[in-house]
Amino acid sequence: MPTDQPEDRGRRALLKRLGLASAMIYVAPSLTPVSTARASTSGGDSGPSGGSSGGGSGASRPAPARREPPRRTVRAVPPPPPEVVALVPSGLTREAALAAGYVVLSERSGVVGTDLLRIALPAGRTPAEAIAELAQLLPGTTADLNHLYTPDDFLCRDGLCDAHATVGWSGWPSALAPRLGMIDTGVNVDHDALSGQKLTVLQANLAERNAAGRQHGTAIAAMLIGRLDSRVPGLLPYAELIAVEAFHQGGTGEAADAFALADALQQLIDARVQVVNLSFSGPENAVFGRVVAEALAQDIGLVAAVGNDGPGAPPAYPAAWPGVLAVTAVDSDLKTYRQAARGTHVAFAAPGVNLWTAASISGGRLRSGTSYAAPFVTAALAVEQLRVPAKPMAEAVAELSRCALDLGEPGRDPIFGYGIVSSPNQCLADSADGMVEEYRLSGE
Repeated sequence: MPTDQPEDRGRRALLKRLGLASAMIYVAPSLTPVSTARASTSGGDSGPSGGSSGGGSGASRPAPARREPPRRTVRAVPPPPPEVVALVPSGLTREAALAAGYVVLSERSGVVGTDLLRIALPAGRTPAEAIAELAQLLPGTTADLNHLYTPDDFLCRDGLCDAHATVGWSGWPSALAPRLGMIDTGVNVDHDALSGQKLTVLQANLAERNAAGRQHGTAIAAMLIGRLDSRVPGLLPYAELIAVEAFHQGGTGEAADAFALADALQQLIDARVQVVNLSFSGPENAVFGRVVAEALAQDIGLVAAVGNDGPGAPPAYPAAWPGVLAVTAVDSDLKTYRQAARGTHVAFAAPGVNLWTAASISGGRLRSGTSYAAPFVTAALAVEQLRVPAKPMAEAVAELSRCALDLGEPGRDPIFGYGIVSSPNQCLADSADGMVEEYRLSGE
């Protein structure tokens, strides 16, 4: 009887740790290649070469000329005018700013003890000029460009993905029920995977803008709390999830601005969630950064995708802020996702390539991106913190780093961070030493 080779035994042990060899795995249904089938949907069945499948050995008839589809003129959508987002001391009069031509488009009070404003600029002002002027007109104000942030996903279609697989979490569902938060697009609460789950959807202030679609948010929500008996079971199906819809449909696609993100995160702070999933990325922003710092100060765990702009891209936020857990994605062979960002801020890796996730209306689809790696760390951190409720979040993070499966260079590295996250019940005592103090220093 043949015996396993050493690499086979090591691989099997590794997959067992990750939950890939568990009986609780949900495997995505086999997918029929669609890259060629789509070209023949209007005709009959085709043979291997794409010609007629009818019999006969005579000369084949020439294929009918292909009719070119009519060309459509695509009009470029002009970018929206620049805006400023500001945290203004509560009770401070705004008359001077209004008299100078600034217009308040949206506002929300009680954000880190201030008033959060979304402001349109007067004609002829650049954002830099406006930020400097507002600092003079509204003393004590923190202002920045109202940056846009985008979801970090890639829909697997047309044969572009490397593999068709999904990831389960061995040893769960857990009887623990943490209180999770997430900021994302809208969520389809009627999706089969979310029906009957402990899900609350809140709304950030989008003002006059149209809400984004529900594809991305539904997928992330199902990864976190999807029903066990659904086609897309979640990592923590008994958890409570408070989701804030913060993305709008813009001229260049779905995005959330710093104003909506600051509003959304303050709602989750007020809701007293334990861990927040942030599967999006964008530029550094002083206003959103202050609200992030407040959440961390209240010992709320923040988990963010590193972004999909490629290994040479500059650090993206919120993942790059100290204290936020930046998560990269790996495939089924534990190789890094080719579009994932890198940097010294990367904390953990998790599966994020070709995952079977919930579609926006029903069923599921294969997707890739650092967006889909973040929920694994969100779930692991929430459970680790719940084991000892009085434990500070930094100690829960340190335990995750100790238990991570080291990948790449020994120790923490800019590609995999501490390595691939392990579910708390699979923590190995022989994980690399010395990581606890390293994280505490880097998170301060």
